[in-house]
Amino acid sequence: MPWPSDYHEHALAAPRSPAVEAAWTFTASTDGIHVVLPDGRMDLIVAFRGADGAPVRDVQPLIVGPSQRWAEVPVARGDRFVGVRFRPGWGGAVLGVDPASIVDDSLSGPPLERLLGEDATRLGSAATPHALVEALHGVVHRRAACALGPAPTIVYALRLIHASGGRLRLDEVSRIADVPIRTLRRHLTLGVGLSFKAFSSVLRFQRTMRLLTQASAPLDPVDAAIEGGYSDQAHMTREFRRHGGFTPGRVPPLVLVGMPLD
Repeated sequence: MPWPSDYHEHALAAPRSPAVEAAWTFTASTDGIHVVLPDGRMDLIVAFRGADGAPVRDVQPLIVGPSQRWAEVPVARGDRFVGVRFRPGWGGAVLGVDPASIVDDSLSGPPLERLLGEDATRLGSAATPHALVEALHGVVHRRAACALGPAPTIVYALRLIHASGGRLRLDEVSRIADVPIRTLRRHLTLGVGLSFKAFSSVLRFQRTMRLLTQASAPLDPVDAAIEGGYSDQAHMTREFRRHGGFTPGRVPPLVLVGMPLD
């Protein structure tokens, strides 16, 4: 299994955008299966091979939809990926795709080329890894500048959901954000691609993973279940199996992306 240290987050080469949560790279140091945890986000990714300063080859752009369950990605040593992770509610608007249509799925090849048009050509024609990163960030910046993102009230609601680590109920978010429940539910599904329940469940899983694996004072499973917002330890175990394919007591070495979860 490739090491989590193969994954790194970076500053955008293009100016920072409210649509973007992080830019990242992954270079596989070993052959194996890379386990990707669900995070409810969309990513624009380019897979390729080639050392820094050398020509790139085997370039493949991908749009990865919001996920609810883990994915196992076979990689070979030297496989490289550069990506941009969008904030919830922004990925579909920037890339021109309905997030719900690619939940736990991705777009590549002709469907992606039709969707991105000249931007797909820009990504595919980059000559070096550095040029590829700049092309990716440039594409995202240009498209984000023209995208109509979520309404301010929905952005606030998403922040509330995040700040609670998925522990707030829908009626609580609706009351605090002053958005009718039906409106909130509809906009979350349209923007994020996941229902409120599914998105909150993913956030609880991500936050509880941090509670169990944090370097300083990790929580034991009983305390993590309570703090994570689960009804009991059995509930937490079921959700871990559903989202990650493992139990809280058998967490493998995994990447926890830099999501803004308190």
